[in-house]
Amino acid sequence: METIENVVFDLGGVLVDLDIDRCRASFRRLGMDAVAELINPYYPAEMIGQLEHGLISFHEMCNRMRQLAATPAVTDEAIGRAYGDFLTGVPVAKMRQIEQLRRRGIRTYVLSNNNPSSMRFIREMFTADGKCMEDYFDRIYLSYEMRELKPSETIFRKMIADSGMVPERTLFIDDGQKNVDAAQALGFTVYKPVPGEDFGHLLDSIGRP
Repeated sequence: METIENVVFDLGGVLVDLDIDRCRASFRRLGMDAVAELINPYYPAEMIGQLEHGLISFHEMCNRMRQLAATPAVTDEAIGRAYGDFLTGVPVAKMRQIEQLRRRGIRTYVLSNNNPSSMRFIREMFTADGKCMEDYFDRIYLSYEMRELKPSETIFRKMIADSGMVPERTLFIDDGQKNVDAAQALGFTVYKPVPGEDFGHLLDSIGRP
């Protein structure tokens, strides 16, 4: 890890703790059982994938969910809250580990398949230690803004071109096997944490002899 100059983090399942059962239960309470079955922590499906790809708006996704579940009275706000129940928090310890990386001169980034509704919750979670999300990262790359989804090569190429990072000097941390494989094929050093893993020991080793 001595040669690593950059660290790229995924959000959900890496920095943001997830609870898929809580999210599914929230959709079922809305009578949207068909939507609950689409919730996947690794690879978005159906209209959720289209939202994260930036192809449809949040309102359009909600309309498709209402049609699928035959629940026309469920509001966009209620759907947003139910999907937000996927996200349980960002441990302050992880935020402080990122700060320590930055103090050692390591550049930090996010590359996440995500959507505008979830990002409202995530940005709020990053204020738990008195800062904002942008204080922790040099750049935040989000699929719906880039109109690309991991594990496409294009989304990685766009990040590389914009940031100037050298893949061989960059650690990519993601909990999705396809995403890790795609990054490794481009020359990144990769790490795939298991659910709930504390990988602080890995971050502590970066940039040290």
